[in-house]
Amino acid sequence: MISQIRLLLAPVLIFWLSDVSAGIGEALALDDVRIVDTAGGQVTTGRCVRIQGNRIVAVTEAGSRRCRINARIVELAGLYVMPGLIDTHAHLTLGPVEMRRERGKMVMAAEASDEIADHNARRLVAFGVTTIRNPGGDLAAAARYKGRRAAGEVIGPESFDAGKVIHNTAIPGLAEAVRDADGMRRVVADQAAAGADWIKLYTGLSPDLLQAGIDAAHDHDLPAVAHLERIAWPDALAMGLDGIVHLMPTSPDLLDDESRQAWHSNARPGTFAFFEWWEHFDPDGSGADRLVASFEQHRPVFDATLVAFHAAFVQDLDNAYKEDTRRLAHPRLRANWEDWFTFAVGWQADDFERARAIWPKVQRLAERVYNSGARVTIGTDMNNPWIAPGISLHREMALLAEAGVPVDRILAAATVNAAEALGANDRLGHIAEGFEADLVVLDANPLEDISHTRAIHAVVSDGRWLDANRLAELAEPAAEENDQKENDHAQ
Repeated sequence: MISQIRLLLAPVLIFWLSDVSAGIGEALALDDVRIVDTAGGQVTTGRCVRIQGNRIVAVTEAGSRRCRINARIVELAGLYVMPGLIDTHAHLTLGPVEMRRERGKMVMAAEASDEIADHNARRLVAFGVTTIRNPGGDLAAAARYKGRRAAGEVIGPESFDAGKVIHNTAIPGLAEAVRDADGMRRVVADQAAAGADWIKLYTGLSPDLLQAGIDAAHDHDLPAVAHLERIAWPDALAMGLDGIVHLMPTSPDLLDDESRQAWHSNARPGTFAFFEWWEHFDPDGSGADRLVASFEQHRPVFDATLVAFHAAFVQDLDNAYKEDTRRLAHPRLRANWEDWFTFAVGWQADDFERARAIWPKVQRLAERVYNSGARVTIGTDMNNPWIAPGISLHREMALLAEAGVPVDRILAAATVNAAEALGANDRLGHIAEGFEADLVVLDANPLEDISHTRAIHAVVSDGRWLDANRLAELAEPAAEENDQKENDHAQ
């Protein structure tokens, strides 16, 4: 009799133990789910994905005993699973941009904030973003975030970090100034020693200092990425630059002589170039041809951050970016953007109209670049104005689709391409045995419509199953944030 009772109880006990232990990293089986192969642009028939700890340990036919045995089983018939999304331009720790007085002078500062980092981290995962590249910020703050994440104190994406951007002007919390090649080598060496994964070079550098920065990064076996304006991208890539950010190649050297003179004769300083330069640029002309050819030859890592510019171009209107900000951005950042700091400071009504008029040119160049041989990725410029965490990656993908970039290329850019760019394509970006269990489960096929990436049924982050209710909790403001919002409203 005792042996019969044991036989009867064994299946119940196995199920109970596996269900409880799944919460502490034991086996999880996602059964009868269709896998979206973002590298090949295809969808499989039903499969079973077995997860142990934070790794995928088997991918089998649906219903496989090898996949299901002694596992917490989640039945997902009719649903789709793709690799976790990667935002390659997310300033995770960056705080508000502020003006303050130091030694009798007004200086700009953007200090790091652990509270803002944790706020962003939860919301990124809530929208399926399981990995980020933080392309410029405080490395000490980035290390603190990694420590909290490793200790289980915060749910958030894995972060690959650059240090403060290297510029001709110091900005506390954001930028370090260099004046000569020796200074460049010192700064790069210090960042490498502090654990930087990339070196970020900025637009104020001269060609000589840009070259010095690229060389110094390579001396430490680190890739160099740059935000460039005056220096033409083809020239920078010929120097050995590994990556470029932002689809704003506003160099006079990409304009023909007549267009260059016309632009210089009326150009205003600052962000007016976001549309004034484009008024003189032909995205199908010789300058664009030269740019695309250099992308084909050198294959840089590139993210367009269309969403950051589009948000600026419609800032004078009620729009979805402002709604995203109200729901998802940290209150301190939102207040900063509503108070003064935006990419459209000083713009008047006709400036916004001119900006929107050139948007088709931006779209056309985006289409050309994303169909080139460059290692294109998806970035948002998170923590800059109107870029709310998580949801902005989906808006970036939608903007690229509107520009004519094929959906399969967009999905590859957001997963496998980005994993390769980060040097982690042996563990990220694919759903295969041995890869990390960072996954997004969707209600609809994203290859049919890029908007389906927002139909998130669940997320697996580091092997942890997060259902729709848990994702909603991650996207909700914490109690102290609600208090801050109420205080802001009262003021």
